[in-house]
Amino acid sequence: MPRGVAQRIVERSARGEVAVVVPREGRPSRVFELRNYLKMQNLPKTVKPWTHRKGPQTPPDPLGAIEGKVLTEMSRKDIYD
Repeated sequence: MPRGVAQRIVERSARGEVAVVVPREGRPSRVFELRNYLKMQNLPKTVKPWTHRKGPQTPPDPLGAIEGKVLTEMSRKDIYD
């Protein structure tokens, strides 16, 4: 067990809190107090942050085309200008 994690467990136990150890890639890495951990678990169920995320943006058209009606007729002269 990493020394920092063990130290945080001891500190939480000394304060009389219930420590929750969260592993990352199979090794204990984070220590939370039980009430805070349960609150963190329930937060996404009420807030739903994924509904407010913007979708992927499409890159701008390199020719500058605009969707909608054609405003003027395109002649060969206009294209080369």
